[in-house]
Amino acid sequence: MRDVPNDAMVFTGPGESAGKSLIHRLVQPMTDKALEGKGALHEWRFAPDPDGAFEGVLDVFGDGSIWALYVPGHTPGSTAYLARTPDGPVLFAGDACHTAWGWQHGVEPGTYSEDRPRSADSLARLRRFVAKHPRIRVKLGHQALPEDPPPVRATL
Repeated sequence: MRDVPNDAMVFTGPGESAGKSLIHRLVQPMTDKALEGKGALHEWRFAPDPDGAFEGVLDVFGDGSIWALYVPGHTPGSTAYLARTPDGPVLFAGDACHTAWGWQHGVEPGTYSEDRPRSADSLARLRRFVAKHPRIRVKLGHQALPEDPPPVRATL
């Protein structure tokens, strides 16, 4: 966050800034330091996903280039992002899944989640989405997937 200009708007998922769990309280000092001088937090206003793949979706810039995907469970406002890039679509799963093993075996962050059943559901939704669209490269919150291929540049 230190590289983000102080006048930039910072967004969270619904309820994210009001978390009351023990984990939230443990990381609060680091979060406060990271957000120091940034101004008020804003919450994404997700719309229902017409396809039902996710609990909510938001076209961030209104042009289909980046989508915010509501994937609650790890925290109340957990958000993943789907980006259309020159190298193909990329899913930034964030903390919906921390590790390659977790992604490959469908295991959510477990005890590090505020709502484990909802966390498991969100991870299952992400995995189903990627299975349906296998060209999507997946970037996890804390570890790279070993089969993550190098990007292939599209030529015009």
